[in-house]
Amino acid sequence: MRARRIAVWVLLVLGTLFWTGFGLGLWADRQALDTDEWVDTSAELLENEEIRTALGVALVDSLYDSASVREDLEQRLPPELDRLAAPASAALKEVARRNAPRVLGTERALNAWRRANEAAHATLLAIVEGDETDRSLTLDLESLLREMAEGTGLPADAVDRLPPEVRTIEIARPDQLETAQSGLDLFKTLVWVLLGLAVVAFAAAIFLAADRRRTILAVGGCLMVAAIAVFAIRRLAGTAVVDALADAPNAHSIADDVWDIATSLMVDVALGSLLLGAFVLSGAWLAGPGRRTLAVRRFAAPAFREHPALLRTGLGVAILLLVVWGPVPWTHRIVPILIFTVGAFLWLEWLTARTLAEFPEEHAAPKPTTTPREDATPP
Repeated sequence: MRARRIAVWVLLVLGTLFWTGFGLGLWADRQALDTDEWVDTSAELLENEEIRTALGVALVDSLYDSASVREDLEQRLPPELDRLAAPASAALKEVARRNAPRVLGTERALNAWRRANEAAHATLLAIVEGDETDRSLTLDLESLLREMAEGTGLPADAVDRLPPEVRTIEIARPDQLETAQSGLDLFKTLVWVLLGLAVVAFAAAIFLAADRRRTILAVGGCLMVAAIAVFAIRRLAGTAVVDALADAPNAHSIADDVWDIATSLMVDVALGSLLLGAFVLSGAWLAGPGRRTLAVRRFAAPAFREHPALLRTGLGVAILLLVVWGPVPWTHRIVPILIFTVGAFLWLEWLTARTLAEFPEEHAAPKPTTTPREDATPP
């Protein structure tokens, strides 16, 4: 019996570890390999004021540190005022820096940024899923630079005179892409393997347990512990990223914001695990033999007995409201919500049967029969 209990706890611990790994892998898979998520995240980055300001300063510096601005001013100024071209360029640069966040906040700039990230991600998938790893992955900023030049008063051909390395940002080198290509298939398979292992571990623990209801309670707690672990890993990794950028003041100042936005899906995954764990915990608790749960079932027994269809309808409406609310990603996806719905209705039918067995309908006591009053005087 002792060995059986130890096996159950080992399976619960393994299931928690597998579930935590699945959560982190799901975040990485959705964030890195889903084009829509990539583009939405990049748009959210540009919508952040601090990030937009930092990017605007970098783009302005790229434009105004080039020789094209000074040459344009020298052509526009009279020959005797050529020496004023450099101070005028510096003054315009400061004005452009102040206007950069406003320019990048326009709909045109945001659309240019989204198109650039969408093209970069499409190239990433084409490279990683194919055989082409002899070129680097870059983010083309030409459209965004044109919006910046136009919004800060520079001539339209200023961007054309920029060197290619200024108009693009290298995201990954060929050697990094080759490594990513070799690990992609393993990674995509590993995510679902971890999910399968977690489900098998939890199911085996429930099967082996002497008290299966208490083990289901433990599984719900494990799902919540895994969610807390994901939150902790996110916090520790974020601290490491910020510390690594300590020597880069411009990047360091926005590192927290960038990390929070880039890992927002990780938060959603953790919250989803937390919500699922809460459902499992509450369902197992309501089925327990405790005094409080017994009182709840006794109170609900008339409804289970007299209005079963209404209860089923109420559960369906509650699940529909959960889908409409959509607090976590899995409530928006067909397969997870279908599995949850089937499980919820099976639980309701089981709880109904148990409640009616515990509290059968009590028949009223038979009323006493009255007999005609006998005459006290004998005949």
